[in-house]
Amino acid sequence: MKPIIKSVFTWDHVNIRTWEPINPNVIAETVYIDIGPDTKKRADSFSIRVATPAGLSNLEVHEGVIATRPLLIIDSYDYDNLWAWLVKTVKSCESNTWNASVEKLRLHFDWEYD
Repeated sequence: MKPIIKSVFTWDHVNIRTWEPINPNVIAETVYIDIGPDTKKRADSFSIRVATPAGLSNLEVHEGVIATRPLLIIDSYDYDNLWAWLVKTVKSCESNTWNASVEKLRLHFDWEYD
């Protein structure tokens, strides 16, 4: 089963292709990715925190913890680099069944049913 990205967005930015943060060196955003089998219209929702080192300092600390998995740390926000990483990562999760693909995807992303 080949998983493909159906959509990518943040809470405040429905189209991250056109989103340009005020400072690309200081971001900490949760990115939502709808991923589904290439043979079906449906998709499951996954998410990952994407942050720069400087952006991590803006996150709220809970009991001494700044962030937990899943977390992708990038040096600076660049849509093309983020998209390339997402495509490569999702492609690496191809498996014989959708459930097996989801298990692989869960190693990189939070799954809506967790």
